[in-house]
Amino acid sequence: MRFVDMWKFVHDGRVDVYLQRIIDNSSTLKGYDFDTLHENAKQGIPALLMTRTTPKSLGYEQIHDNLPWYTKTGRLEFYREEPEFLNYGENLPVHREPVDGTPYEPNVIVARAHAFIQPEAPTAYGKAWSDLSAEDRQVRNRVVAPDALASTAHPLKAQSFTHVFITPKYRHGAHTTPIDLDMVALWFGPFGDIYRHDKRMPWVGEGYVDLNPADARALGIEDGDYIWLDGDPQDRPYRGWTAASTEYKVARCKLRARYYPGLLPGVARSWFHMYGATYGSVEGHETNPDKLARNPRTNYQAMFRYGSHQSATRAWLRPTMSTDSVARKTYFGQTVGEGYEMDVNTVTGAPKESFVKLTRAEDGDPAGGLWRPARLGYRPGYETAAFLQFLRGEFVEKV
Repeated sequence: MRFVDMWKFVHDGRVDVYLQRIIDNSSTLKGYDFDTLHENAKQGIPALLMTRTTPKSLGYEQIHDNLPWYTKTGRLEFYREEPEFLNYGENLPVHREPVDGTPYEPNVIVARAHAFIQPEAPTAYGKAWSDLSAEDRQVRNRVVAPDALASTAHPLKAQSFTHVFITPKYRHGAHTTPIDLDMVALWFGPFGDIYRHDKRMPWVGEGYVDLNPADARALGIEDGDYIWLDGDPQDRPYRGWTAASTEYKVARCKLRARYYPGLLPGVARSWFHMYGATYGSVEGHETNPDKLARNPRTNYQAMFRYGSHQSATRAWLRPTMSTDSVARKTYFGQTVGEGYEMDVNTVTGAPKESFVKLTRAEDGDPAGGLWRPARLGYRPGYETAAFLQFLRGEFVEKV
């Protein structure tokens, strides 16, 4: 009943009540009436956020009007005295390597020896410095000097793991943009195919991973090949997996590799927006006459044949991001309080990054060999003489 009571107005068909509460407690919307905004929006009449600057400039009032910052002292603070920050060696501004997404030793504090940076040793938690397992390295507080970092290595390097895998937002997309409409899915690739000449494609578009061409070739991966993308086997694609299980078949990530010269060597990238495979979508991909990765009962449409970018990633605990003692402004309004507050200081799982292993699985073309865009010379590293001539602008004559 607590949930029924909490969402009473949803059950009453009055979600506007909750929206009005947000407006009433928002600095930039206070004074607006939701019903009026809604009616005006139907007629194409916009409402302006009441910010001092457009676009909003964070800290404008503090910088130009000498208003206090949302801290205990009212000033910008570069030293944290809270126990959590002292214990984890982050009481001064320092850089931590990612817990997983780095070719170097994970989660070390990159700083020179300093009297004020004295984090607790892992022995305080019953652990050892040598423990680099997926769970325990979340609370490793080893300090490594910047010039010494390059001589360290991620523990998975010895198992042929090679790439930092990043899953950012696409600059022209938000959340599930590429799955909402088939036409958007076509553009998101590029190389979407409304006719799906290659029936292995889960839909008219598909999830993919971008690789630096030199990296891909070193791994025997041609542009357009399908590959397996694996994260730390200790807990991914899920803890306790076995290769022969149905769950593993659904969860392990298989996707198309694409050459992208703009990526730094050692980095692999997938956009985070696309719907992952499910039991139903895998069933559809394998049994539907058209081979769409679409659940035959619910019509859920996946953008992956198997798994997804999240098969290789996970959320990590960063203790200083969820403290009980740090001062912070409330999520809505201007009140300064202490302790946990959603989206102000909180553990977050996205976007995510990890360290992965890439293994070639299938030729890019369904009949074998290069996929068509590479075979025709349209892809980086496969350019025909005519295509290079086009790139140099030599098909245009200046007169």
